[in-house]
Amino acid sequence: MLCPLTMPASAQAPATVIWQVNSFDVNANVQQAERLLNGIATINATNVGTGPGRTLTLRLNSKASVKSVTVAGAAANFRPGQEPRGDLQRVEISLPAAVAPNGTVSTTVTYALPVESNSGLTAISPIATQFLPLAFWYPMPNTPYSVRGADTAPFHLTVNIPNAISSGVEKAGPTGSVTFDQSLYGQPFFVQGDWDKLEGAADAKGVIVMLEKGAGADDRKHAEALMAFTAAARAFYAASLGPAPDAPLRLVAVRRGAGFNDGGTVLFDADTLRLPKLDAATALAVAETVARLWIGGQAPVRGEGGGVLRDALVRFLATQFLEKQFGAEAVKSELYRQRLAYATVAQRDGPLARTSQLDSTYFASVPNRGAMFWRLVDRRLGRDVLMGVLRATLQAGKSDPNGFNLASVREALVARGGDSLKALLDQQLDQVVDTDLMVGLPVQRGADWVSALRNLGSIDVTVTVAATTEQGQEVRAEATVPAKNFGEAIFKTAGKIVRVEVDPDKLYPQLDYGNDMMPRGKDLSQALNEASLQLGAQDFPKAEATARAMLATAPRFQEAQIILDAFLRVYVRAGAEPLDDLAGSISHRQRTTDREAVSRGSSLDGHRVRSSVAGQGSRIGPDPYLNGRHHAGRSASWIHRAVSERANAEGILRAV
Repeated sequence: MLCPLTMPASAQAPATVIWQVNSFDVNANVQQAERLLNGIATINATNVGTGPGRTLTLRLNSKASVKSVTVAGAAANFRPGQEPRGDLQRVEISLPAAVAPNGTVSTTVTYALPVESNSGLTAISPIATQFLPLAFWYPMPNTPYSVRGADTAPFHLTVNIPNAISSGVEKAGPTGSVTFDQSLYGQPFFVQGDWDKLEGAADAKGVIVMLEKGAGADDRKHAEALMAFTAAARAFYAASLGPAPDAPLRLVAVRRGAGFNDGGTVLFDADTLRLPKLDAATALAVAETVARLWIGGQAPVRGEGGGVLRDALVRFLATQFLEKQFGAEAVKSELYRQRLAYATVAQRDGPLARTSQLDSTYFASVPNRGAMFWRLVDRRLGRDVLMGVLRATLQAGKSDPNGFNLASVREALVARGGDSLKALLDQQLDQVVDTDLMVGLPVQRGADWVSALRNLGSIDVTVTVAATTEQGQEVRAEATVPAKNFGEAIFKTAGKIVRVEVDPDKLYPQLDYGNDMMPRGKDLSQALNEASLQLGAQDFPKAEATARAMLATAPRFQEAQIILDAFLRVYVRAGAEPLDDLAGSISHRQRTTDREAVSRGSSLDGHRVRSSVAGQGSRIGPDPYLNGRHHAGRSASWIHRAVSERANAEGILRAV
């Protein structure tokens, strides 16, 4: 007799333990003479996993020494070890009793962290002390290199030295100490220095600029303009995302760590206030800082793919604000930078939703390619619909234990955009980019002009194709090119077309942007590197020719315009004598920048050095605070600074 086989019940997923921080309470005691930070950190965490938690593992700077650990006020056993992800140590704490799912635990760690040399992440000195989150100066369960991303939570921070700045509400403590209570989700940090404080009023109420001590009238005037710009950003996001969080916005002038922002505080280069106008890098950093009050501040960003929200969406929103503030033409230069930054890693990039800060491509890819992705979604859905979806999911994320997460945002987007948008999301977020668009030389067909198009990628694309006639008139046509197939763009014009470009707004991330134009123009990334080398070699005629070639390809490319204007309009007109001095100054500044990049670096994820600007896969690698600024732009930024005083009189510096 045959008996039916009895199949076991479907296997259940193994029980997991996931710790989610509810709050930090950190007491930082800086010992200037000993170059030591003594810390006491209390972490209140919830087990959001499916199994009971018997241990709690915290990550901390590898140079820190843990003195003691208590759980719920009682001494606990712990075991230090090496963390495989990043140059960190892990502290595995044995809990006195298992913590059930949704149960909480309060753990206090007493530790000491020596500072052997100052960097942009950690520094102890009589004039400037700072500890930023990527120094891992306080213990945390999850780091930026984990799938869930770094822990953010409301925090209480006490610092024993005066003139310290963090985020949140500041209160004076006993014996010269200062405390900060942050009600938004953030990470504990502090910087200490000597500043003049400038507070905003009216629309800029709650905006504070910390200027270097003794700042002059011009610096204060520029600081007031920066406050007004910050207030305008806050009003812009409030109109789109809902009422602004009740939190102070602090803009702190520093000499180390410029570009870092968290919880409404941003560190910016002190020299920025000496420029005649607000520069693009500072404008973007401030705009992103304000956007993060909503994204990650009011509603915590959690879950896999958090970078698509935390960095990519924030950059997209910041770019939208810059466009509203300065106009679409003015913001094109920033879009060029984003494209250049992504192009350096396009051939080795991974799926957007699965890339973490442990990946070497993260800072060049996620904020920049991710911003392109959100521009595509914006184009498909429309601005009002997209903002409505974001506003609703942000509101839900404030009370949802899972926070503001990519999965819920995707679900809401598909509900509004249907299957066609789902296909776009799946390809852009879950797959490696393989899109590569090509355009052919225009030919006349009857009364029209036609250019052949080719799509080497695996998704259909609907793109704009721009043509320029002999008279300089621009004519645009829309075309849909199926995946792995051909198409054509038809231009309704009688004028002879001399130039054509597919996807001129560069909405689609691509493997290669060099074949988007016919006749082929100068590749911007390669040309900018060439111009930097030519300037270093004092080959000024070639530098001029390279700059003109870049502007022919990208008329709003700010770095090329700076090179051309600065050298031709200021120095060539005045005579050739100052050229050698300027080139020497730029070379000296560049060498200084490289040295400072090394001295300000930290050993994380195999990138032994992280500079103040992002690299193109070089050892001076991508910067976590400037989020993907391209390496080639570093030389141009120093050119910008080197000529600022003389160029001010000529009025040739471009703002944003």
